[in-house]
Amino acid sequence: MTATTLDVSPSPDEFAARSADTVETRYQHLDCRRRVRVGSAVSVVFEDRHTLWFRIQELNRIARRSPSDAVRRQLAWYQRLTPGDGRLVAAVWVAARGAHTHKIRAAVAAGRVVLRSDAGHEVIGRFLSEQAADRTLGMVRWVEFRFPAVAQAALHEPAVGWHLEIEADGLTLPATRLSEAVLQSLSADLG
Repeated sequence: MTATTLDVSPSPDEFAARSADTVETRYQHLDCRRRVRVGSAVSVVFEDRHTLWFRIQELNRIARRSPSDAVRRQLAWYQRLTPGDGRLVAAVWVAARGAHTHKIRAAVAAGRVVLRSDAGHEVIGRFLSEQAADRTLGMVRWVEFRFPAVAQAALHEPAVGWHLEIEADGLTLPATRLSEAVLQSLSADLG
């Protein structure tokens, strides 16, 4: 079984073009348009068709060694991560190493992930409870943002800045301003 049966799978032409992608192109998409770093320890990647495609490629690499039920569960999970209809989903993970890694991960998982605009809009993320074993990213939690119509309209406004904040007991993480490229990408996801 291959993992490319998910709805985000590309057309044959798109498949050929994506297969020719270089690692540099992939990281450029992730780093420039999808990834937001919060402090030095936490990264947030907003999912879209491209990030899910990268995940499917990784899943294809392990699909032969995994039971087909596990692959199907993973694909069903990835399907749930697709953005749209006023909804964004992001992977949140802690990249810290050392003695305090477990404490940082636990604090982030018990905390809140919030998108705040300069215009006073606040969209609080909700951690998704079901988790698939994701071998491409390791310890990952996914958070879902549901945008009310007024906040969605503000995200489409180029003049309105947005910040990503992680509020966790015992941690001081700076708010991170979303770049114009990330905002444009997220705005396109919401339609």
